[in-house]
Amino acid sequence: MKPIVVILFVLHSLHARAQQPDSVRIFIDSALHTMQKHSAFAGRVNWKKMTGNVHRMTKNARTYKEAAPGIKYAFNALGDKHGWLVFGEEDYHNPAFSPDTGRVSADIKLAASKGAKIYCGTVNDRYAYISIPFFGGQTADQVTRFAQRIQDSLCKVITPSTRGIIIDLRLNAGGNIAPMLAGLSNVLGNGDVSISTDKKGNITGRTTVQNNSIIMDGVTRASLANNCGDLSKMPVAVIIGPVTGSSGEGLAISFTGRDKSILVGEASGGYTTANDGFLLAGDNYGMVLAVSYMTDRYGKPYQENVRPVIEINGGDNFFDHAHDQKIQAAVAWLDKQ
Repeated sequence: MKPIVVILFVLHSLHARAQQPDSVRIFIDSALHTMQKHSAFAGRVNWKKMTGNVHRMTKNARTYKEAAPGIKYAFNALGDKHGWLVFGEEDYHNPAFSPDTGRVSADIKLAASKGAKIYCGTVNDRYAYISIPFFGGQTADQVTRFAQRIQDSLCKVITPSTRGIIIDLRLNAGGNIAPMLAGLSNVLGNGDVSISTDKKGNITGRTTVQNNSIIMDGVTRASLANNCGDLSKMPVAVIIGPVTGSSGEGLAISFTGRDKSILVGEASGGYTTANDGFLLAGDNYGMVLAVSYMTDRYGKPYQENVRPVIEINGGDNFFDHAHDQKIQAAVAWLDKQ
């Protein structure tokens, strides 16, 4: 074989090895398109420039895994604090954001370390108390059982002498909001607890309580089989703090605008975007993106966090209600109702 032929053969072989499969290129472009179309923060990115940058970064990628750094690069540019990417067994979050644990008291950290539990009791013999934790279940059975657990726990401490309810969300970092709303549906009462609107003010979605069921955009997401009566006229104090995040924040927002309701405590964790999941090609590849901001029943968006009406910084004593300043502030407000 002549030398020039050998050189051409080697160059051709190198080109063949470096050529990117169409499936990988489609995977990359699909991820970029999904971010551009659906992310609430898509306007922050120059997509023409970003696409060029990602293509250069991934030009030698021959597998989905090898393309992941380019997709992470684009995701980071969104500045999405709440979303994440899924690459098989890896969950990737933007490293620029991390939970603000500096605001979390030692007492709340200790309470959280005991796991996701529902706590209930009475305060001053006249106020029902319930603490609702994170819940990540998604199946219909899991949702139904957790909603009923919340309601049953509340019903244990509702008596003829009950004059109000304290709902503690200091340990609620989020999860699936549907069973949380259903579990408190007889406290919230029938009607919208959240609506979303477009730029022209047109309603694009709503979450509604209807006879102990939660209807989201026309679809029933959770229901109660049993309850302990209509509690929608009772005054309610909702306690929030820096751990309160995501669906925990959404649950707090659902009480905004309810008659005789107030938020007590500290500003929430700041994960007030509504997320949606999108599948990509490959084995368990996809992304969860913040697609809009949480809104209350009036359509007001919460772009940073949820703030209390009665602000109490510190003073947490989660397992000793008599010495917990946030619970005592809730009691003081309830006493006036």
